[in-house]
Amino acid sequence: MNAPHSSVESNRLWDLLPKAISTVVSLSAIGYFVGWKETKAYYTSIGASWAAASVPPLTLLQQSANTIIAIAFGAFYSLTLLNDNKITTRKLSWACAAFLLTSSVCLLASQGTFGKLPSPGPYTFASIGSLLCAVAAGITVAELYGHTKAIHAPLSSGHLWLVYWIVLPGLFWAPERLGQAQSMRDMDVTNSPLPFVAVDSIQPANVWRLVQLLQDKALLVRLDAKENQRQFRVVEVKDIRSIAVTPSSEIQ
Repeated sequence: MNAPHSSVESNRLWDLLPKAISTVVSLSAIGYFVGWKETKAYYTSIGASWAAASVPPLTLLQQSANTIIAIAFGAFYSLTLLNDNKITTRKLSWACAAFLLTSSVCLLASQGTFGKLPSPGPYTFASIGSLLCAVAAGITVAELYGHTKAIHAPLSSGHLWLVYWIVLPGLFWAPERLGQAQSMRDMDVTNSPLPFVAVDSIQPANVWRLVQLLQDKALLVRLDAKENQRQFRVVEVKDIRSIAVTPSSEIQ
């Protein structure tokens, strides 16, 4: 009696394995793409677009971790509600529209559409907007799944337009805007959170800040109120003597 049952359960697990692998691969690909969009927008905005190509793939995935978690959360929670018959695909459509509308307002606010925001206001609104957009993308995936499961029909052109207008803007506009807003925050001469670094071969030492570690090298910037006056240096990590939030006596 138990042998056939165990065989069926084993077959189900084997059937789920390719789906699980494809899901992980798909999320990794999306994560890499989102991370690349955000990183490229960031370095282009600060005036060092050439440095984007040096960012390791693992860093790109880490950069998009919040976005991937938000997409997975939106999809998983929506699918759970669908399977428990606690929500319909129509209500998911309204929820997705609400998230997307709120996300658009936040992203537009980060661009200064409703007035200029003091730092780090643009980055805060861009972060909230990108996360809400990612949740909307996850809800859209669940909605498409629930619709095709309910009527046992392939996706129509209307569903493809839904993906085009909901998912793709979230994967293009949100991370790009987030990278731009982060660059504005980091390049703020007065309130930049970038740490100060001391390098023996660079003088004066108390004006250089660490932008990012690029494997065995470090990208440094010397901030200036004028964008065209910013200076960048790439140094060996082993040459960095100290890192501090404020220009300490050792750095000075």
